[in-house]
Amino acid sequence: MRVSSALPILVFLPILLVAPVLAQTPKSPYDSVDPLIGTAGGGNTFPGATLPFGMVQWSPDTNTDAWYQYGEKQLYGFSLTHVSGAGCPLYGDFAVLPTLDPLTTSPAAKFIPLAFDRRDEQAHPGYYTVTLTNGVRVELTVAERAGIAKFKFPLGVRKRFLINGGSSANSIPSPNENPRDHEAFGNHIEIKPDGSFSGWTSAGRFCGSDSNYKLYIAGKFSRPFTSNAVWQDAVILKDAKSATGKHTGAWVEFSDDTEKLERLGVVGLGTGFLELKVGISFVSEASALANMEKGIPDWNFEQVHQRAQSTWSDLLNRVAVEGGTPDQQKIFYTGVYHSFLSPNIFSDEDGQYIGFDGKVYSLAGTKQKTQYANFSDWDIYRNTVQWQALFEPERESDMMQSLVNDAEQSGWYPRWPAANDVTYVMGGDSPVALLSSAYAFGARSFDTTKALEYMVKAGTQPGMGPHNDSERPFLAEYLKAGYAPADKDRIAASRTLEYASDDFAIAQFARATGRDDEYHRFLKQSENWKSLVDPETHWIRPRNADGTWLAGFDPERSLPKRPNAPVDSDQAGFEEGNTYQYSFMVPFDYPALFAAMGGEHVAEPRLDHFFTSLRCWGKPCFNIENEPDFVTPYAYVFMGKPWKTQEVVTRIAKDTFKPTPDGIPGNDDLGATSGVYVWNALGFYPAVPGVGGLVLGTPMFDKATLQLSGGRTLAIERQGQGIYVQSVTLNGAPYASSWLPIGKIHAGTNELRFTMGVEPNTKWGTEIADRPPNFRE
Repeated sequence: MRVSSALPILVFLPILLVAPVLAQTPKSPYDSVDPLIGTAGGGNTFPGATLPFGMVQWSPDTNTDAWYQYGEKQLYGFSLTHVSGAGCPLYGDFAVLPTLDPLTTSPAAKFIPLAFDRRDEQAHPGYYTVTLTNGVRVELTVAERAGIAKFKFPLGVRKRFLINGGSSANSIPSPNENPRDHEAFGNHIEIKPDGSFSGWTSAGRFCGSDSNYKLYIAGKFSRPFTSNAVWQDAVILKDAKSATGKHTGAWVEFSDDTEKLERLGVVGLGTGFLELKVGISFVSEASALANMEKGIPDWNFEQVHQRAQSTWSDLLNRVAVEGGTPDQQKIFYTGVYHSFLSPNIFSDEDGQYIGFDGKVYSLAGTKQKTQYANFSDWDIYRNTVQWQALFEPERESDMMQSLVNDAEQSGWYPRWPAANDVTYVMGGDSPVALLSSAYAFGARSFDTTKALEYMVKAGTQPGMGPHNDSERPFLAEYLKAGYAPADKDRIAASRTLEYASDDFAIAQFARATGRDDEYHRFLKQSENWKSLVDPETHWIRPRNADGTWLAGFDPERSLPKRPNAPVDSDQAGFEEGNTYQYSFMVPFDYPALFAAMGGEHVAEPRLDHFFTSLRCWGKPCFNIENEPDFVTPYAYVFMGKPWKTQEVVTRIAKDTFKPTPDGIPGNDDLGATSGVYVWNALGFYPAVPGVGGLVLGTPMFDKATLQLSGGRTLAIERQGQGIYVQSVTLNGAPYASSWLPIGKIHAGTNELRFTMGVEPNTKWGTEIADRPPNFRE
């Protein structure tokens, strides 16, 4: 049933009377972070210990897919590697589990998880602790490429550990699951009498892809074992010191017999606890050992913990907010924390890393300090890369150089690269948008010539990359007809919109780096979205190769449905969405989109109808759980109705985010969903890919001070009550525009002040000259 355009007014009315909550004394940014937010309700975040962009994420797993689900009551171990908020399982390598039990059955045949006491669970940036119901207290903290754990056992018990080489998500076989035919996967472990061990694991298959990786580990306990065994698949090898197979691991035991410890030369360590240090590498076991020894040279858990806390505090303190409620600050700072977790360090302490071609490379002699991996590009190009570039441009430049290196080694930019392989997850050519937006927001210390070379190749040359797949599927059809054909491509319409956005980002990067020829070429190509504007309905509609429109198209009922889609509510031609949710994903060309819909007087009620619901699958309404919708609340600003944006983003913050484990609406997608809350709360959003500018919204906090790179400080203040912007000043001067170019934030202190009210100001930001720019003029 079509909903009238007047209906959303009733939805917005309660907001008109909302006044800001009185400011309270806040906790420190570090103490405001709650890593348990997002661990339920599909957020898929992890609560364990890691550093900003760290290689190690030492965290508990409540299942065999390397995820921690808050509602679960048992742990399968504490594994060393995770991604935060992805929609598919990945990593979870070498889980360690303290136990009191002897090894009687191979964990490959039957793995028995352990219950834990949630009342004694704590999670903070860089630190995690919990007590298992067997009485063992576990504490974890980390360096960038290494970690250290402290285990406190009950007195008088034998201290035992399982070191699970087969714990990786999607490995073969996973505990308690049927084996899967992943012939390349396996693992190896070797234990030594001095209490050390090493090994490797090969796994992958992220989201069902052909991707794989190989990770190496080195570990050492604070005292030697007194007995040990290994398992190789379903067989326990009591006398062996190593094992190689599809699922291997080690069981080690430590006695409390003081006399025996003295005979082994171990004195002064005490018998109530044990410590374990680990290092990892994607290059070799020797590199994993070197990463451990350099990252954590001493047996000093508290020192490593304090260093991790200090590292996180220094970064989080660069974003200081005042006012709001404690819950708002908790959600906000947890979002900031999530935005600094990925991509992840991939090179070792010595600068070596494994390339996309399987060769070992070294950063020695280059200006690049670190190689990075794990780019959730389809998600993070929308708001995360811009945030990171503003605060950490040198690190972000290394991340962009990492993508260029990947392209040099494989021939193409990798879509959603995991470790040193490409997964091709999600449509679009999103790596190019990452590069362009990072550059626009200040990360410029990478090889821009090579970067553009591979951008142009991706947008003009059909070809196959690793795993016999392509960076841009259906590129030939897109170039010839202006769209991907629906009778050949299951996500043709959404892919076309993504390609158009990518082409616009390439155009902006080309212009910024002095390549006007490529600028004009890709700016024209970015208009291809217009090929799918249905002249009958004025919506984006899938189209067949012969030019005919997809039959049975009904935007109000999201029909026809896409057969065999992973999300069964998908409309045919769209990935995880429908025409309502994708048609507005043209922020670089909103004036043309509104005109194609029939004018702003047609587009506005469509938006009003769209925002009647905020979490919506399979229906013609907004879905905060899916990235294409993130920018749509700001479409109102582009049509000169900023007060409607102010209403919607306030509703999103209030109704879809919570300070609880299920407080992130849907997958956090390596910080992208958290980024919606963070940007909206500050009062602006990076709406246009490849463009260094922010669309103004409505600030949540009384004051927010951002310590940006280059000696720049941006202080955002709000004065008055209500959610509606009455006026804005920049550095004391009236500022009529609803668009803030990044170039206006100069070295020194910059002040952006919002005067607020309880009623909309229907004059501010309405004139054409005061709206965001038309990027085609």
